[in-house]
Amino acid sequence: MSIQIGSSIPLVVEKRVTEMVKPSKHIPQQTLSLSTLDNDSYNDVIYKLCYVFNAKNVVDDDDDDASAESLLREALSDLLVYYYPLSGSLKRQETDRKLQLSCGGDEGGVPFTVATSENVELSSLNNLENIDSDTALKFLPELHVENDGYRPFALQVTKFGCGGFVLGMAMSHAMCDGYGEGHIMCALTELAGGKKKPALTPVWERERLVGKPEDDDQPPFLPDGETAASPYLPTDDWVTEKINIRADSIKRLKEVTLKEHDFSNDTITTFEVIGAYLWKSRVKALNLDRDGVTVLGLSVGIRDVVDPPLPDGYYGNAYIDMYVPLTAREVEESPISDIVNLIKEAKRKACDQDYLQEELANTEKIIKMNLTIKGKKDGLFCLTDWRNIGIFGSMDFGWNEPVNVVPVVPPETARMVNMFMRPSRLEPAHMVGGVQIVVTLPRIAMVKFKEEMKALE
Repeated sequence: MSIQIGSSIPLVVEKRVTEMVKPSKHIPQQTLSLSTLDNDSYNDVIYKLCYVFNAKNVVDDDDDDASAESLLREALSDLLVYYYPLSGSLKRQETDRKLQLSCGGDEGGVPFTVATSENVELSSLNNLENIDSDTALKFLPELHVENDGYRPFALQVTKFGCGGFVLGMAMSHAMCDGYGEGHIMCALTELAGGKKKPALTPVWERERLVGKPEDDDQPPFLPDGETAASPYLPTDDWVTEKINIRADSIKRLKEVTLKEHDFSNDTITTFEVIGAYLWKSRVKALNLDRDGVTVLGLSVGIRDVVDPPLPDGYYGNAYIDMYVPLTAREVEESPISDIVNLIKEAKRKACDQDYLQEELANTEKIIKMNLTIKGKKDGLFCLTDWRNIGIFGSMDFGWNEPVNVVPVVPPETARMVNMFMRPSRLEPAHMVGGVQIVVTLPRIAMVKFKEEMKALE
């Protein structure tokens, strides 16, 4: 497949072979159930990441030196002994709308694709730093949600002539959240680096997060999708930008916020203060109807809310979505401190055990009734924190740490979600302690949004 990069050099990516890698030890055939949070239809999507590794600094003269491809293939086989559910097949049942995972026996395995791109060096692609999603997909395995069953996990290694490579990962969100994905990928590279077993032992225990709906006729709560309208939507002209926010800009915004309101001993986090600023900026950029409602969605971790807390090795979904509704006028006119307070209140509510059980019961009803958010979603805006994805330990198995991690999410998701990312290792020193925001907006709205971001400086 050939893609034009820059003015003249075509990027040629050839996917050479895909094989099914099986666990290195026999796994008995079994059927596993998933948690209520895993079964949420909004998690029945595939999310993907590119991990970019540069060539080794020193050329090893040993002809028997193993390639990254062979090390990762062997490590994947060993990984599946511990994370054997990843080698199974997911299918949603028609009777109760729940996902079932069939794994083990002779049918299991993970698709492992080997690809090459010999005519372009990773440096000429800036290590995928500013690559568009369509091009990034060339470095990622093909994996799709299918009604008759699908594999939940796949890998692709794309080798470059310069000695560098891209490790592409595709995963069903129904299997794990970002915390779980990070530990899985670190375990893979631990094994590739010669460890005998992962540092963290994985735990299934999905029954710990299964809701018990009340036997009543009360309809479940579902956020109203009929939000404030934007004159720029609908459109087919979307653009995605990575926007860097430096540590000194974050510090100044926190100082201003603390002057507006006395938070006493309550610490203001970067996620809270930047999240509030992003919401205000997005409302302005989209020119939302000021009397219409805009909804801020937050993903809040609940690992420690469960009694007893979930073990460190639990890799299933362990977060719930919280929603903060305001009119567009209120978002524009409210000081940052007021919005930070609302975000804090939502996070505190999510950390209440009784509320968690209510939310699990509510989600069970939504799954059973097969409900989805309907209506105009122009004003729906979600925040998710990916700063720790893949950063739960070293990923150096001989090629140093990845110089870049590039997320690729479904377009429908990207248009509603802003992702907090750590600055890549390619960024200059002044980005240490800062954050990188990945945002997708209509092209005309992106101009205004970037002006708002520029004002932070």
